[in-house]
Amino acid sequence: KMHQKGLCLTHSYSLSALLSEGNCFPEWDGLICWPRGSLGKMLAVPCPHYVYDFNHKGVAFRYCSPNGTWDFVQSLNRTWANYSECLHFLQPEIISRKREFFDRLYVMYTVGYSISFTSLTVAIFIIGYFRRLHCTRNYIHMHLFVSFMLRAVSIFIKDRVVQAHLGIKELEALPPNDLQSIAIAPAGRSQYVGCKIAVVAFIYFLATNYYWILVEGLYLHSLIFVAFFSDSKYLWGFILIGWGFPAVFVVTWAVVRAAVVNARCWELSAGEIKWVYQAPILAAIGLNFILFLNTVRVLATKIWETHAVGHDTRKQYRKLAKSTLVLILVFGVHYIVFVCLPHTFTGLAWEIRMHCELFFNSFQGFFVSIIYCYCNGEVQTEIKKTWTRWNLTVDWKKTTPCGNYRCGSVHTHLTHSTSSQSHVVASSRLFLSTKGSRNLTRPSEPHVNLPGYVRSNS
Repeated sequence: KMHQKGLCLTHSYSLSALLSEGNCFPEWDGLICWPRGSLGKMLAVPCPHYVYDFNHKGVAFRYCSPNGTWDFVQSLNRTWANYSECLHFLQPEIISRKREFFDRLYVMYTVGYSISFTSLTVAIFIIGYFRRLHCTRNYIHMHLFVSFMLRAVSIFIKDRVVQAHLGIKELEALPPNDLQSIAIAPAGRSQYVGCKIAVVAFIYFLATNYYWILVEGLYLHSLIFVAFFSDSKYLWGFILIGWGFPAVFVVTWAVVRAAVVNARCWELSAGEIKWVYQAPILAAIGLNFILFLNTVRVLATKIWETHAVGHDTRKQYRKLAKSTLVLILVFGVHYIVFVCLPHTFTGLAWEIRMHCELFFNSFQGFFVSIIYCYCNGEVQTEIKKTWTRWNLTVDWKKTTPCGNYRCGSVHTHLTHSTSSQSHVVASSRLFLSTKGSRNLTRPSEPHVNLPGYVRSNS
């Protein structure tokens, strides 16, 4: 697409002086670069290969009128073009089947990203609430959680904005017989500004998510292999890698795209420009996979060394498999698997691949929140402490007042712990020992305020 538009614009300006009057000038309509047309003749151009829903063996048609201009549809205020062969795969019966397939994918990844977003939000609140969990390791986890959340939000916004700008609803509203005479709107720039911003934000947050997964891998790898590793010292370096480096190549891609192929919504591939942001992302995926293999190797060695003699081999394999499964979700190993698979865009294998890829991509945030937060021993300990303190407070507030004191607390505290039980016994002994020497116990004495104290004449 990039080369086609470049050639199209070059021909438009360099050959315009050489063209005889009356011929239709080359023109870029947002999908195809139409070359010079002859007066009163139909021009045929192959369907663009970068739109995978098109029939790449078909051709599109345009008519050059005798007055030297492309045929124009006055009612739609657009240039006429025949895309019937390109839309072979978009015929009504094929459209319905493909729409069902993509609707299933949309529902699946919408549910997945929604669940991930909710679980990550709760995880961030839990880690931020407890001060004992504030450390460099958990700060890195929180940055990773935020990257997953922003990725989900950017996908929802991009889907909504791109769909609104591409006129998909108008295409679906056309009768089947009108598919052969679709009028393509000229490529405007101002109307696509918001759509382009949404696409750039989506690519940026997608890249930051990959790089924060890489940061997690680098951090875990450093803890294993680097002696006396100071994690707090390198925190800002990790933040720069996770948020700063993706901004560099995404902004570079946006500038190049705006200068070379500033057409439509930037949602379609533009030749080799895509490698400006795809190459760094693939490098992050590949490096993280290498870190994963090395970590699994060290983990397997430690398991075998620790339980080398007199231990069940099956239990060793089970422990290694469980640890490897956790590392697969943390390191995002499924990315390297799907990158190596060919993009066929057709057939049952491609549909299975799309279901698996979008499932793991959308639910990965949920899995990571379970591993790093909900199944974390430190988090569980803090939650249990808070829950116990809350229960004790509620039990104390629920006791019935008896005069100036509270009744019914003895049984409650006797059932809580041995320490509270001994506490009550000690207070009772103190009260009995002072009973003979004092006729009345003053409320100002310390043991009066102890939980479980009951007045003798009550």
